[in-house]
Amino acid sequence: MKRPAVQGLLSSLIMIPLISLVVFIGKAGAQSETQTTATAMDIRSLLPGIDGWKLTEDPQIYSPETLFEYIDGAAEAYLGYDFQQLLVSTYEKEGTESVVTVEIYDMGSPLNAFGIFSSERYPDIPEVQFGLAGYLEGEVLNFISGPYYIKLLCYNGEEKTADYLKEFAGAVDEKIKDKGSWPALFKMFPTANLIKNSEKYIKKNFMGFDFLANGYAVSYHFDQGQYDAFIIDAKTESEARSSLQKLLDFYAGEKMPFVQEGDRYRQVNRYGQVILISQVRNYLFGLSRVPLVLADQSVQTLNQLKTNLEAAR
Repeated sequence: MKRPAVQGLLSSLIMIPLISLVVFIGKAGAQSETQTTATAMDIRSLLPGIDGWKLTEDPQIYSPETLFEYIDGAAEAYLGYDFQQLLVSTYEKEGTESVVTVEIYDMGSPLNAFGIFSSERYPDIPEVQFGLAGYLEGEVLNFISGPYYIKLLCYNGEEKTADYLKEFAGAVDEKIKDKGSWPALFKMFPTANLIKNSEKYIKKNFMGFDFLANGYAVSYHFDQGQYDAFIIDAKTESEARSSLQKLLDFYAGEKMPFVQEGDRYRQVNRYGQVILISQVRNYLFGLSRVPLVLADQSVQTLNQLKTNLEAAR
C-alpha cells in the first residue's frame, strides 16, 4: 500500500530529503500529563468523540524535541516546516478488532501544513473532500485543515476501512473552523498541461541551496515528456537579485554555467535538460528538467509565468 516518498521534483537541482509515511504507534518520548502546556491542551480539543469507539490509552503529545522518538527518520522533514506539536490517539471499535490511529500535527501555519502534506502526496492518489485538501489510499487518509496536518490509519477495518477513516476525518475537521486557503502563488502558474495535485511548497533549502527558501513548484506533462516550474518568494527585490547572483556564481566555474539570454538565464545540465531562471521584483522563477525536445515550447510557459507575476501586486 505505501509508496516511498521520492521527491522527483526539479531533480536536476533540488535535493529534498526523503519523507517516510510512518504510522507506528508508541508512547516513547511523549509528554506526561503534568508536562502538558496550555498550547498542548488546545490541540486536545480536536480529538473526536464517536459513538461506538473508545480510546485505548491516554492521548500522547510530542514536541519538536521528542518527535524523533515517534517518527525517527522522518522527524527532520517535519521540523523543516516548523513543526510545533503532535497529538496521537488510538481508538478501538467496540466489539471488534478495528483500530483507528489519529495523528494531529500542529505545523504552526496553513502554509507549513500544506508544505509537509504536499511532500507526501502523489498526484494520482484519490482525493477526499476534508479540510483544504486530502487523499485516501488503502488504510490511510491524510488531509490538511488550517495549521493542522491530520493523518489517520485504520487497522483491521476490512471492508469498512474507508468508512471508518472518513468518519474520523469528518469528526476532526468539524472542530477546525478556519480551514485555511490555497497558497496564492500557485495561481501564478499557467494551467495548460499542469499535472493535477503536483503543487509543492519547499520551505527551506530549495534547489539544495541554503540561500533559497519559500519555493513553490508544479509539474507539466506533454506527449514528449514533462518538466517542472517554480517560483521562489524572496523577502525583497534586492534579496532575490542577490540569491540569483549566488546561484549563477555557483555554476560559473563549472562546465555547465548559466548563459544569459535577454532577461533570463539558461543552463543545460549533465542530463541534457534545460533549466531557465529569471526574476520579477522579489520573485525568482523558472523551469527545470526541460527535455531538449520541449525547450522551445517551454519558453511559452516561462513567458506566461512572467506575465502573471508582473501583473500580481
